[in-house]
Order: sequence, then structure tokens, then C-alpha cells
Amino acid sequence: MIAVNSISIKSRLPLKIGILSLSLIVQAAGAVAASISFIMSDFSDRTIAEVQSILTLPSMAILIFILLSPWFIKKLGKKRTVCIGLFAALIGGILPAFTMDFKLILFARVLFGAGLGLFNSMTVSLIGDNFSDSEQKNLLGIQSAIMTLGNSLTTFVAGLLLNISWQASFLVYMVIIPIFFLFILGYRNAKEESIEAATAPSNVISMKQLPLNVSLGILTLFLFFTSLMVIITSSSLLIQELALPNQGFLSTALAIASISSGLISLAFGRISQILKRFTPVVVIVVAMIGFFTITLAPTMTIFFIGLVVVYFSNLVVPYVYSVILSDVEPKANNLVVSLAMAACNLGAFSSPYIINFISQLLGVTTALMQVRIAAGIMAVIAVIFIFLASDNKKTLAAQKEI
Repeated sequence: MIAVNSISIKSRLPLKIGILSLSLIVQAAGAVAASISFIMSDFSDRTIAEVQSILTLPSMAILIFILLSPWFIKKLGKKRTVCIGLFAALIGGILPAFTMDFKLILFARVLFGAGLGLFNSMTVSLIGDNFSDSEQKNLLGIQSAIMTLGNSLTTFVAGLLLNISWQASFLVYMVIIPIFFLFILGYRNAKEESIEAATAPSNVISMKQLPLNVSLGILTLFLFFTSLMVIITSSSLLIQELALPNQGFLSTALAIASISSGLISLAFGRISQILKRFTPVVVIVVAMIGFFTITLAPTMTIFFIGLVVVYFSNLVVPYVYSVILSDVEPKANNLVVSLAMAACNLGAFSSPYIINFISQLLGVTTALMQVRIAAGIMAVIAVIFIFLASDNKKTLAAQKEI
């Protein structure tokens, strides 16, 4: 179902490019992570935690403004909200390159995160507004891939700029300028519904009104990122416990696995056509195999293969978004996608605390146990998706009888 936008066939390619280009920057908050040690040298009077907050503050602002974005959209409309978000992200992104005022750098990072949060949910909801069926699923897969590849690209470019100075690394966010123009030019022919219609009381949706599969889909995203973040937080400790050789290869292995998941996401539309409603079940089961592979890996090569298999599970994200876009009213797309993205961020943020709590309950706090707990969470997700697949099958059967 295409929502409120009416666009000509000729304008669809620029529109796709404009919408998809937004995904290049939404995961780039950590692109300047390699500069932290250099920043610490210039701000030796600051604590490690204060300097590290340069990386964490954007994430907090992103989460807050994802939740606030529906309000901005109601007041300003989607196009204006995206433009304001891009402008705020640009100013906040490059400001640290021109100042040595630490407080101003922290403010800039909050502004950067706020800007990203304003349009984060629209990287998905605008696809739902303008495209449908297999075209929509294909674009969701491409969106997921661009998001991953954008993170890798900005991190790489920031690393090159770091050879000049740590301040120069923040100039990587100049990429927002061409993204701004790609969006403006591509989205110019899309006609949004009136802001008055968007704020109508009849369009307000509560969690109680959400279809069961949408509510459970949002829950699975929270659990999914709680589980997946263990790969980031515990892999280094795990390879030490396993006493694997060539441990320095880990960062490269993680980068390659991330890029591989982005490339696999490009085939999401085709994969979902083949596996249909059992797509997430198959994906999660494969991920569980990957988790247990890395816990039993005798070499870094096997460990790397396990990482690639685990990252295959990222296909769950576009699948859940496709369910959301097809099962809620078009006018509620942005609100529900915002809730889903908030669940993703909250799951990633709370992952260390949840995993540590469970491991302490079990009485074993090793990295090996943490990875096995993550695999267990994946098993819970698989059960949820099996239930949803079975429920959908019963619903389809009932509809045929009618």
C-alpha cells in the first residue's frame, strides 16, 4: 500500500536515491572513535569517561530525538524535519574540527545526535510511504546495506583524515552536504499530506492498538540487539579465553563481517520471497550456529567464519520493518518505526547490563558464557518468530475459508 505520496514514474529513481542516501550517515556517530586517544592527549585535564562521552553522547541524543521525531513531523512535516535534522547533524558534526573548547565539543556531539535522531526513523518510514510490496522489501534490504556500508565508509575516511589531526577526522561529516542535496532534489516531487491531517486525533495509535505481530516484532528487535552487541563487547575477551593465535585480526574480522552483512542485505527482497514468513526463523537459527561456532573455534579463521554467519542475522531488521510497514496504518508508520528504532538502540545500550545480570544469576561471568547467553536469547527470538509464522498461517487459512 502506498500512503499519501503521489509521484510520477520518472521521479521514482531520484526519490529512491534521496531517501536511501539518508541511511549513509545514521550510524556514523562512532566514525571518529579512533581519534579518542589523540583527544585525550590534548585534554589531559579531562577524565577518560569525559573524553569517551564524545562517542556516547550522540547515541543518547539519537534515542531521545527518535522518540521526539513524531512530534516534529506533526508540526513541521517530514521534509522539513529531515532538512532540519541534516542541518543540525552537519553543524554538530563538523564543529569539533574548529574549536578546542571541550564543552562546546560535547554540545556539538549532542547536536549531531539530535539531528540524526530527527530523521532516523524516516530512513524506513519514507520507504513505506512511497513504495509497496516487493519493491518496498527490496528497498528495505538496500537501506540496511547502505546503513552498514555507510558506517564502514565514514569510519575509513575518518581514519584517513586522522593522519592530518584528530580535529580533521570530524570533517568526515561534510558528507552530509551532498546527502542534503540528494534528498532535496529527490524528494521535491513527493506530496505530503497536510500537517493538519497528520495531527488528527484519529491517527493517534497506542501500543494496545498495535497488531500482535508488530508488537512482538518490536520486542524481537530489542532482544536481537541485546544479543548481537555481545559480539562487539565480548569477542576480544573470548579469543583471549580461547587462546587463539593472531588475535590482532579481530578488528579486521569484525569490519569484514559487518560489510558482508550489508552485502547480504541487498538480497533481502529475494531471500524473503523464497523463505516468506519463515525468513527470520531460518536467519536466527543460522545465527545461533554462528554463535556456537565462535565459542568452539580452534583458530581465528573458524572464529571469523562464525562472525560472518552471526552477522547474517541482520536480515531480521529489514524483515521486521517490512512487517511494520505492511501491518499498520500508513499515517502511523513513522510513530511505530520510531518505537522500533528506539527498541534497537535501547537493546544495544542495555546489552552489557542484561547479559552481565544473567551471567551472574548463572554464576559464570566468562566471555564464553556471555556469548552462549546471547545464543540463548537468539533461541527465544526464534521461538517468537515460529509462533508468528504459525499464527500467520492460521490467519491465511481462515481467510481462504471465508
